[in-house]
Amino acid sequence: MRQRSMVMNILMVIGLFFVGSIILSIVLGLLGGLLWFAIKIMIPVAIAVWLVRMISGSSNNRRRYY
Repeated sequence: MRQRSMVMNILMVIGLFFVGSIILSIVLGLLGGLLWFAIKIMIPVAIAVWLVRMISGSSNNRRRYY
């Protein structure tokens, strides 16, 4: 088996870091986008549910589904 030169090993490590950084950037970008979208949707829904419960008041005639 032929050994690779030191320059080739260094270039391979640099290439590995470059490809790894691109993949990590894509994954973290998608994760951040999904988190932002979930927060953008969930906060108004939570506020709406809280307002509806506050306006309707606490009554003892709540329907309970078991």
